[in-house]
Amino acid sequence: MTDPSEMIAWLDRRIASAMAWLDDHGKGSKRPRPQHELETKEYDIARFEEIKAAYVKALAKREQAA
Repeated sequence: MTDPSEMIAWLDRRIASAMAWLDDHGKGSKRPRPQHELETKEYDIARFEEIKAAYVKALAKREQAA
């Protein structure tokens, strides 16, 4: 199994990447992407943040049990 801290770091990178994409291609950019692409990235960010929260919670539980 992947170490939770490694997974959290990976999720942080994915979130940062998706946010950078939105900054570059969002509504305020010179050539914004179609709305459905923006919504997909926003959905991805929300899911990555949800998964990260679950990993952080599980990691805290594991450390309390130890």
